[in-house]
This record gives sequence, structure tokens and C-alpha cells, in this order.
Amino acid sequence: MPNLELKVTISNDSLDVDQSGNANQMGHGQSGTIVWKLVGNASGGTFNALNATNPGFAWKEQPPSGVFGTPTPTNNGKHIEMSDNNTDPNGVNSSGTWIYQLYATVNGTEYSTIASLSRPTATTTNPTIKNKPN
Repeated sequence: MPNLELKVTISNDSLDVDQSGNANQMGHGQSGTIVWKLVGNASGGTFNALNATNPGFAWKEQPPSGVFGTPTPTNNGKHIEMSDNNTDPNGVNSSGTWIYQLYATVNGTEYSTIASLSRPTATTTNPTIKNKPN
């Protein structure tokens, strides 16, 4: 059961998800757990509650039902975990790439994977989860 660990830091006034080395990809026929971890300069913060106005995790592109589990805060809000089932569950095609957004509060300041528009030097990121096809 492969697991994906995605490290989240603050860069250019936004949350940055390290997807290097295809850290965001689940092979076809595999299932596992995706874990987002606040590390480095973000380690003192927590992900926002999932029912907040700016939730800790939200899909920007909704995947098919049954492919991913419900995101769950763990480790006192410093991690978010979610299952990923890339095995074409119940005949649903589980391969594809989906954009999501994260929000966390670090030292009283809220950060997102979408950079603040008031800071032209900040970059906008669109982190993704990719379930690889056959």
C-alpha cells in the first residue's frame, strides 16, 4: 500500500506543496494514504478546520465519487490525511489529475496554496493529485 507524503511550507506568502519527484502521483492499481504535512517555516501552524470558510482542504476540480476518502486532520491539525483508491472502484475510472486548495494558519496569519493577489511577486500554485492510468 503506497503512501504519498506531501510537505507543505510557506513560500512567497503562500503555501507551497512539494510535489518534486512525482510525490503527488499514485500508480494505477494501487491504493494508499495521502498525507499533507506542515514542515519547515510552516511547522508552527495548523491546517484550517475542514468546515471553515477557508477550509484546510478543498477540491478545485471534483474527482469521481469513491476515488478519494474524506480528508481528515491529524497530529493536532498539523497533517491532513486522505485515502486514494486508484483501482477503478465500482467501475469508476480512477485515473486523472485533480487540483485542490489548502489553507493553514501559521503564527496568526492565514496562508493558502493560492497566492494573495495583492502581492504581485507572489506566485499562484495549483497543487494536484495525479492518479496514473494503466
